This record gives sequence, structure tokens and C-alpha cells, in this order.
Amino acid sequence: MTILKCSAVKCMYNENELCSRGDIEITGANARHAEDTTCGSFRDRNSSGSAMNCTAQHCGCEKINIDCKAQECTYNDHCKCTASAINVSGCHATECCDTKCDTFSCKC
Repeated sequence: MTILKCSAVKCMYNENELCSRGDIEITGANARHAEDTTCGSFRDRNSSGSAMNCTAQHCGCEKINIDCKAQECTYNDHCKCTASAINVSGCHATECCDTKCDTFSCKC
């Protein structure tokens, strides 16, 4: 599993910059730059409601499984992230396209 730090604090799964979802998907099949990637698992805390929000239970995880669709990323091995740690950014994100995997490194 990969260590995840996430600045998308408006995501319903974000708990102190950790993720309470259990796993996430990084999208951007044809990505050549970090800006071409997104966290496909992002859900806006305000528009999604709080029923699935684990904030009150403090269940954010530091290590997480990452399904990576960024085929050209150095850390992608058969759609699994092999980086020891990644950063997902999006401190002002209100939808998936406002996030990105800062750790993306193109092998192209």
C-alpha cells in the first residue's frame, strides 16, 4: 500500500489530509503531466451529504490502495500505484477535475 497525503479537504473522504475511503482511483489514462491526472474518487463533502463522511469517527488512513489509470506514470504497474508515497492536491477542489496526483512522473 502507498502512503497518501491529500490536500482535497473538501472531499467527503478526507480526514486530516488522510483518506477514509479505503482505496482511491487516479484517472488520466493519457496523462503526460500531473495536471492531466485527477482523483476519480473525490466526492464533494457539501454536495454529497455527510452520510458517508467518517470525520467524526477519525478513520482516515495513511496507507491506501491506489488504482492508477495513468498508464504513462513511472509508478503504475498494471494499474496499481507502486510509489511509496503520493500527494493528491486540490485544497479548493469541488469536483474531481480540481484534483491531481502531484507525484505523477511520466516515463515517456
